[in-house]
Amino acid sequence: MAQKKSPAATFVAGSVSGTLSTLLLQPLDLVKTRLQVAGATPYATTIARNACVPGGMIATFSAVVQHEKLTGLWRGLSPSLSRCVPGVGLYFTTLTSLQQSICKDRKPSSIEALAIGGLARSLSCGALLPVTVVKTRFESGKFQYSSVVNALRNVKSQEGFRGLYSGGSATLIRDAPFSGLYFLFYSRGKSYLETFHEQYGMNDLRSVLQFAVGITAGVMSCAITHPADVVKTRMQSAVVRRSTITVAARIYKDEGVQAFLRGLAPRAMRRSIQAALAWTLFDHVLAAIQLK
Repeated sequence: MAQKKSPAATFVAGSVSGTLSTLLLQPLDLVKTRLQVAGATPYATTIARNACVPGGMIATFSAVVQHEKLTGLWRGLSPSLSRCVPGVGLYFTTLTSLQQSICKDRKPSSIEALAIGGLARSLSCGALLPVTVVKTRFESGKFQYSSVVNALRNVKSQEGFRGLYSGGSATLIRDAPFSGLYFLFYSRGKSYLETFHEQYGMNDLRSVLQFAVGITAGVMSCAITHPADVVKTRMQSAVVRRSTITVAARIYKDEGVQAFLRGLAPRAMRRSIQAALAWTLFDHVLAAIQLK
């Protein structure tokens, strides 16, 4: 019988994995955001005009370092940590609880995996959406907030609660399918991996192969959900409120279908590595906690 995972243990394990992966991969998230806003309206700040120029991933990296120094690549780290530390912990806690309640001691079916992953992400995403809006604005270079709290107050006073929840529908359209697909791909890949280990051994490579499964699942999920990420970034980096459909139509009309692929390379790299790292760390940290 599988050992029951306590909510406290899963929250701690998820938060630890989220913290480490965010610290390591924040530069990729920033570059992804800069690439996605590069085709939008003119920027309001000198930083944005200098650093958010259209170009590839390497060119954007270079522009950020040139105009904002190396530390500029970690711009938006505070809101990223404010979102990811509780967010990843909440996601893993919800996902584990749902899996234990629905599946008991068996593995989830494909439909169950999609539903469990999507619902768990939707709950954590909805709870932390205001911080996600602030994170996007920090990374875009278009806004000069002094802190996360200052940004939340500024958005609330100037744009109201609608501003704090801007891009909510696009975020859910992105995150729920991503997490559902990722959990499906990852759980299936991990199941095949366990069968492989039983037949051929090679336990020394278990963590490496598990990480590779996570990378593959992340790349596949990113490719499918990326257009929604572009729309979400545009909505959250703009002060003027427009609907998801309006923003998507405007992007298509002004920039063409290729605009929906902008920032795919850094996002695929970040999300696949982050998800693989988070799940691998989660499994190891959870195992260490429950052994004590």
